[in-house]
Amino acid sequence: MVGGDADPVVRKDHEVEDGRKAASYDLVVIGAGGAGSTAAGEAIGRGAKVAMVERWKVGGTCLNVGCDPTKTMVRSAQILHLARHAERFGIQAAEVGADWPAVMRRVERVIDTIRGGDGDQNVRNSGVALYKASATFRSSHEIDVDGQTIHGDKIIVATGARWIQPPIAGLAEVGYITNVEAVALPALPRSLAIIGGGVVAVEFAQIFARFGVEVTILGSADRLLPREDADLSYTLQAILEREGIRVETGVRVRCAEIKDGLKCLGGDRGDDRFELCRAEEILVAAGRAPAVDGLNLEAAGVTYDPKQGITVDDELRTTTPHIWAIGDVVSQYAFTHVADYQARIAEHNAMSGRPPRRVDYRVVPWVTFTDPELARVGLTEQEARDAGHDVKVGVVPVKDLARAVTSGETDGLVKLIADGATGEILGGHILAAHAGELLAEVALAMRARLPAAVIADTIHAYPTLSEGVFWAAYELAKPDEPALDAIRGHQSPYGEVPADV
Repeated sequence: MVGGDADPVVRKDHEVEDGRKAASYDLVVIGAGGAGSTAAGEAIGRGAKVAMVERWKVGGTCLNVGCDPTKTMVRSAQILHLARHAERFGIQAAEVGADWPAVMRRVERVIDTIRGGDGDQNVRNSGVALYKASATFRSSHEIDVDGQTIHGDKIIVATGARWIQPPIAGLAEVGYITNVEAVALPALPRSLAIIGGGVVAVEFAQIFARFGVEVTILGSADRLLPREDADLSYTLQAILEREGIRVETGVRVRCAEIKDGLKCLGGDRGDDRFELCRAEEILVAAGRAPAVDGLNLEAAGVTYDPKQGITVDDELRTTTPHIWAIGDVVSQYAFTHVADYQARIAEHNAMSGRPPRRVDYRVVPWVTFTDPELARVGLTEQEARDAGHDVKVGVVPVKDLARAVTSGETDGLVKLIADGATGEILGGHILAAHAGELLAEVALAMRARLPAAVIADTIHAYPTLSEGVFWAAYELAKPDEPALDAIRGHQSPYGEVPADV
């Protein structure tokens, strides 16, 4: 195997069954998204000879049509929203408007900046042999790439996931967009129906609503963001509705047709069938499947499920010992940071020659980038109760934080869940401005299995939003004495916060 300090290895071509020569590599990575790029880069750092196969764009979904462009759009929408409410802060901002094409041009510049220009060339300059084509296994070591065959001693599959069209009669004929088109729309629609009630749905809903689009969310679950703690998801839903977004939950979209020049969606809630909404455009924000089509995994002896993805063990090894799989093609956690984490483990196990590492998903943070942000790590309150824990909960309204009042960002909650017997933090849930940054402290405490008392005993700067985490931890750590129920002192605003503050 290639060790960490090894010199680059010169490989000879490999002869395939029909006598043709195949370029031979220590490692072949299929997919150049966040997972594949990390794995290839780590292996190059060890001196391995590495090939990477990508049929679309280097950087994958997150860079090109996911995380990075949407967060750029979130920021533009946030600034527009602030400008339109500037009088609340004593600022006169007349004639506030949006230049949508300029917003889209900035999105392109941001992507290009993060990518660093020509992504393909950057990969090649790093020493990776980049093949821009689809990959198909012909055996467990051989991969057909655009009419040629390459050989890999070790192989990592990182092909991600793909959007799938939901089974809605007439939807294809009526037409719709996905996140791919949504981050590059040449013009804004007047109205938008969003099918789905998850992360993609709520982020785009707020973005487009703040740009003046009439938005309706159609979610099949009984609430938005059903994976989140119910207290926070209901609070976020109320915020979105306050901004003018229509939210319909517990509905199933069954059919689509054109009526009076608009796209009409029909469906049901329970036994009631009715017209759900009419809109100029439809955004499908539900339905993803692992991208395994065309790989011919059977030829490599790799077991997979079309809906669940490639089967791996806790070392990310597939049913073929020299093949690993990482990222959205295997994971229930479809996040770039999890893909990066998996990539480093799989590359170590494939290429280091050292004892294997195993994945640990006990502490996986994630963030929904609405305004305010919704961040989560660990168990929800209900999940902790279902797991049999003696649950103790600490909740702090964001409006009780002086910094939130000074910045005019008082919406939200900080909620920590702990085991009542041990004090160990089981989960953290934050709906607040910059919640993603606030969550790191909770994730670190959970990783180290620290009790809430450790956070409560740590001095937090005043006035900061981090005090929300401090006070929630304090609620968990303090003795159950009524006299200690209200001792936040001068650090907590008194009474309700006026709407114009």
